Amino acid sequence: MEEEEGEADESLARRVQDGDRAALERLVRRYVRPVHAVVASFLSEPAEIEDAAQEAFLRALGALDTYDPRRPFAPWLYQVARNVARNQVGSRAVRRAESLPAGGREASDPLPDQAAENAEIRDRLERALARLPEQRRTAFRLVEVEGMTTREVGRIMGIAPGTVRSHVHHARRHLRTALAEYADATEDARG
Repeated sequence: MEEEEGEADESLARRVQDGDRAALERLVRRYVRPVHAVVASFLSEPAEIEDAAQEAFLRALGALDTYDPRRPFAPWLYQVARNVARNQVGSRAVRRAESLPAGGREASDPLPDQAAENAEIRDRLERALARLPEQRRTAFRLVEVEGMTTREVGRIMGIAPGTVRSHVHHARRHLRTALAEYADATEDARG
């Protein structure tokens, strides 16, 4: 992640602690994509991800007086985002039960067979991602979904770029295996 005007995150955080709104806007702009990717490591619905990302920034702002600017900012913010997402995972089932549709099929909806197959694939993928260790899942989403470099992800996660590459490699291998098992099972069911 390229630093705007070369100012370090920790310096911006100090300025935010002193009430500088411009510094806050720069930090949010700098970390909006990574925070979304971090919470997407736990959540799958776009609305949940958006809510969690906003909540993470609000919580971070509220807790900024506890942040030590002598320590790296990105891992601190990343931890706040993880905590928010974990809290939302716990209440996800309740929200989903309350938002079930009344029924009926729209003309643009896929046919029931296709919808069921799409849902099965999404479910398999989400389960495979959920079985990954948290750091692998997060590194995978930041690199593969958000298109960030391993250096940027390493900075956000507080780990070396080589470790990020390793996490992404192992996540890809795990997902290939999980999806290959699904493809094999589908072939067997059809044949």
